[in-house]
Formats: sequence, structure tokens, C-alpha cells
Amino acid sequence: MSATYRIQDEPRPGAMGHLVVNPVFPLLSLMMGGAWLGVPWFIFNSFAMGSTTRRKETVLAVLVVPVTLLLFFLLGILLKLEVLTTASMPYAGVGITVWKLAVGYALFNLQQRNFALHEYYGGVVRNGALVLVASIFIGPRILMTLTGGNRALLALLG
Repeated sequence: MSATYRIQDEPRPGAMGHLVVNPVFPLLSLMMGGAWLGVPWFIFNSFAMGSTTRRKETVLAVLVVPVTLLLFFLLGILLKLEVLTTASMPYAGVGITVWKLAVGYALFNLQQRNFALHEYYGGVVRNGALVLVASIFIGPRILMTLTGGNRALLALLG
């Protein structure tokens, strides 16, 4: 029987460990391409690198959709109660964008520590720039196809 030394916080890459990217790429993808790609990419990256905080990251990422829907309903109720006017709705809608970006930043911070350890211990790191650029230019077409042009779904996934 041989004993192996293992650091508790050291990431344990999975079968997809060779596809790990720097967490800045999913964050930029969330900012530039939308939540439809950024959030799943964060989850994939977390499992690929074997992040020690992957449960926390997954829960946070999964909360994006229901909380975004809740914010939409809240804005609709405030509009119906005439607390907000139609002229102020675009400004109030910025809160939804802020919510998505805040979650993206939190996911980035959670993954950055594990990524640094992954990279330090010789883990393979891929460049995510190609996917990022593709999401910026091709993403809107993909998003329109996925949602059928539905404005509510576009706002939810965008």
C-alpha cells in the first residue's frame, strides 16, 4: 500500500481536464455574449478542472435563471402597480443585467483560486478566445434561433 500526498484544496481534474480555460473567458463571454453561454461555460470549466468549490459554483449558476425570472415578474408587477412608468422600465431593467454580471463576477472569483492551483500544478490550460469571439459575432444569431425572436427569452438568456 502506498500513501500519496494530496492537498485538500488542490483541484482534481476530471476526464475533461484538458479543456480547462482561464475563468476570465467565461466571464467575458457572459458580458459580451450573454448568459446563455457564459453560465454553462462556468459550470463546465468548474467540473473540468475539478474545482473544490464546484457545488457552490453550480448552485450559484443555476440560480441565475429563476432569479432573473423573478426580477422580470417584479418589474412587471411594479409597472402594473404604476410604481414604475414605461419610460423608466429600461433603466429598471439594468438591474437584471447587474444581477447577471454580479453572479458572473462571483463565479469568476470562486473559480480563480482553483484555476491558479490547477495551473500551478501543471494542469493543461486552453485558450478560450476563439469561443469568446465566436460568441460575440455568431451568438446573436444562435440566440435568435433558440428563442424564435421572443423578446422575454432574449432578455432572459442575453
